Amino acid sequence: MKIFDMRPDTGSHEARRPACPAWFSPFAIALVAVLAGGCASNSAKLYAQQNEAAQLRQQAEEKAPTPDNKGMYLGLIRQMQEQGMYFASLAHIDAYEQQNGSTPEVQRLRADALRETSQAAAAEAAYRKLLNSPEAGAAWHGLGLLAAQNSDYGNAITSLREAVKREPTNPVMLSDLGYAMLRSGDFAGARVPLAQAAELAPDNRKMIGNLALLLLVSGDAERARAVMDKANLSMDSRAAIYRLAAEIGQRRPGVAAVQDSAGGAQFVGSGSAATAGKKTNPVQLPATPFQSMLDRFGNGG
Repeated sequence: MKIFDMRPDTGSHEARRPACPAWFSPFAIALVAVLAGGCASNSAKLYAQQNEAAQLRQQAEEKAPTPDNKGMYLGLIRQMQEQGMYFASLAHIDAYEQQNGSTPEVQRLRADALRETSQAAAAEAAYRKLLNSPEAGAAWHGLGLLAAQNSDYGNAITSLREAVKREPTNPVMLSDLGYAMLRSGDFAGARVPLAQAAELAPDNRKMIGNLALLLLVSGDAERARAVMDKANLSMDSRAAIYRLAAEIGQRRPGVAAVQDSAGGAQFVGSGSAATAGKKTNPVQLPATPFQSMLDRFGNGG
């Protein structure tokens, strides 16, 4: 038996809807209320959990390590010096030390910049303060370069040997030591450090250039040319090597300087090669100030 809605007829043509059973009405309301309350409670919990998770993520992001600004700044200073911007690097070293304090590496960068900006006395004082620090090898290297720039090759060799003693696999230090020995006339002594530098940096054409220089001043022009060809040295670099060889060789008895086909000074040894040198006018060149091999041949080397 069905129970129909007892509301008065409003004249609507809608079909009369069946009423809920009398037993269902109070409990249905309660059940709906419970279910609705449960849904509301679950939504609130979900929202709270999501909010808490978002807060935890934000806190984690805030506590995450930030970039090493000091390291980045120091890298910028190194890059400036690699690009030859030594005056600018001095200004940034001042700013760095004001913000972060100083370290032996920063002091060494300052000493290098002082040397490269022709502030020799200040550079020497800065290097000497580092002789008992982790930057001792670089400091001895800097002192050696300062001495060599003054044509004091004896002290240059002493300092550069100290540098190599501390950093025996550093090709730049080895190459500079060998070059200083060449300038002092110690060709035999220069052989080992220059060969070591070339083998430690076989793809560095500037290191290879110093080895070619040794071969030229030793009278082995053919091997020197082969070394330069293999390294694909530019014409400007080769001309610089020949000029240096001519200058060094003028101080060595029994070696004649002649003009090569490229217009640079070429070295030949004694004997028949020396006789060939008599047929041409020796090349007279002004003294060339000492430079590290990395500087001597420029970007073309």
